[in-house]
Amino acid sequence: MSSSHISFQSLVCLSANREGSKHKFGPRGGKVLIRNGQIAIDTPGVLTCTSRGVVPHLSRDNVKRTRAIKWVHIPFESFLEHRPPIPTLQPQSGETPRINTLLGFPQEEYVLSMSLRNSADGQEMPANTNAYVTANCIRGMRKASLDWRSYVDSCKPDIIFSLSDTPFTPAPYSQKRLTKSIERSALWLADMLQYPETGPITRPGNIFVQMAGGASAPARSAFAESLVEGLQGKEAEAMRPLKCLDEGVAGYVVEMVPLRLSIQGFHDPSPNPATVTSLIQASLSSLSLSKPRLVTCTRGPHEIIRLVCDVGVDLFDTHWAQHAADVGVALDFHFPAPKTTVELELGHNLYDTKYERDFTSFTSHDLDSSTFCPCPACSPSSVPSSEIIRHSFVDEPGSNVSTSRNPSYTKAFLHHLLHTHEMSAHSLLAMHNITVMDAFFAGIRQLISQDDLSLFEAEVDRFFETYAEDTETGDTGARDERNMLKDDTQVNVFKAAEKAWKEVELLRGKGRLARENEKAKAESTTAANAILTKEMEEKGIEGGSEAVVPMLPDTGL
Repeated sequence: MSSSHISFQSLVCLSANREGSKHKFGPRGGKVLIRNGQIAIDTPGVLTCTSRGVVPHLSRDNVKRTRAIKWVHIPFESFLEHRPPIPTLQPQSGETPRINTLLGFPQEEYVLSMSLRNSADGQEMPANTNAYVTANCIRGMRKASLDWRSYVDSCKPDIIFSLSDTPFTPAPYSQKRLTKSIERSALWLADMLQYPETGPITRPGNIFVQMAGGASAPARSAFAESLVEGLQGKEAEAMRPLKCLDEGVAGYVVEMVPLRLSIQGFHDPSPNPATVTSLIQASLSSLSLSKPRLVTCTRGPHEIIRLVCDVGVDLFDTHWAQHAADVGVALDFHFPAPKTTVELELGHNLYDTKYERDFTSFTSHDLDSSTFCPCPACSPSSVPSSEIIRHSFVDEPGSNVSTSRNPSYTKAFLHHLLHTHEMSAHSLLAMHNITVMDAFFAGIRQLISQDDLSLFEAEVDRFFETYAEDTETGDTGARDERNMLKDDTQVNVFKAAEKAWKEVELLRGKGRLARENEKAKAESTTAANAILTKEMEEKGIEGGSEAVVPMLPDTGL
């Protein structure tokens, strides 16, 4: 493991001011210091998701241009198609982390964390055993045994996620299964913390433990308590000078995907925010306040704000924002929210035809002209003019444009790129959306730093009043009462974008004409059926009896 060290400084805790004493939960701001302070991540903050060590849609130069990217996370399971995995075979030079060198993230600029599983993958998986965890690579399922530690020692990431016996079989889970999950997760963490039998007398550092227990608050509390219980016998001897497992842990991780699946197993398809909050609090209530808390795969800024306010979460990933870029959504929101009487959406579905001739930038500058998005898509002056992507002379700045700042890419331009399957559309959206998330957290930190709980709560209320909470995955239970009274079509930007993305994707590549003809035929058949049905209903009413008509086959896609 790398000799780098991680520490956490909690600078402001608003709930402590309200309670008069240090409290477990509530908005807090701080810093995660990596490599003895060489890199500082301000919290609440964000880490960027990768696939096979690559930020989706972004080349290395575009990653560097996106200044919001400082911490990248690597799911290692995607490398398991080879034995041993390729990242473990790279030559080592001094103390430079091997995984940094392989993936092209300079050690002095980026923090790399590594987990076995992809936290966004919730598909059903074979059960784990005492001997291995089931992982998923591009060639199918793999059994990752306790050689996870050898992979960690070889790759030397800055931060490691411990192995967790998270069940991905159909929920609900029995008490026996939850007990096994807790025991195995603690056992695998203890194995990571023990001194190796051979080789240098060192133990891996910077371990973030994944909190187990599913949708059972007592089970989650039991796992947390197992971390702070005193070690006994041979286990205590093997991990000396650690007195409990928690002393060897640098932070805590809560994965939202398996937590939601576990809750849904109790026939609750739309978990109430209070349910999620209480379960996460059960995981953290007995643990240290001096270590960062990370939550993966949240469903947008509304849920993030709830977790910051009610749990005191310090770190989040960019999965939601990157998924938005995948389906053609340009995020457009701020914290604190702009002062407006009009309810705003969280972003723009750039597949929508209403943007065909919209030559404005991705963000609403007219709401606050003093701010603008610093991403390379909205502020091209952040990169050399010669390197800006230009597709024709139309993209060249006019004579009336100031040379100090190049014009932003427009919604109309991205609308065109998306409908022509141009990959640069997703590159621009990814850079923009990650930057919007980073600015969102900067706004939260700035407000927390003012050390005024009532002001912070007032701005949170205004954010919820200003922005409609999108129901990306049909989670109507996550919306407040105001939004639940509305038609989903008014607020669900993501569903509309996903539908448009699928339609455009259908008409791409080999066989496009055949698919277009099939789609047109299906649409005409559906329309004909509707007309026949209406005519026969009218005749049935006039004749005093219902008529029966053979319907045309509906081959709708």
